[in-house]
Amino acid sequence: MAGHSGIARLLERVRPKLVQELDINKVFPRLLRRGIFTVSEEKQILGPADPKTRTETLLDFLCQKDRNVFADFCKTLEECAPQLLTCIVLESQQGKSNT
Repeated sequence: MAGHSGIARLLERVRPKLVQELDINKVFPRLLRRGIFTVSEEKQILGPADPKTRTETLLDFLCQKDRNVFADFCKTLEECAPQLLTCIVLESQQGKSNT
């Protein structure tokens, strides 16, 4: 999982599971406290009423962020959705073995 594009590819591979299972109402406030998103990004993420659409928008923005933001996202998952962090780690390892 090297660099920005590697993170984006990894997030794309686990996207369906994250969209299905991520509780945006638990995760997003924690990410906001970490200062990950701009006010404009926050408004775009919170705009849709549907939680799955919010999660998709959140993931779109995460794919554009750097490695440090991805690390903050993983720390947040560790706190409130460790099973999803496990999915990301396993997918990361599987991706490495396929290259």
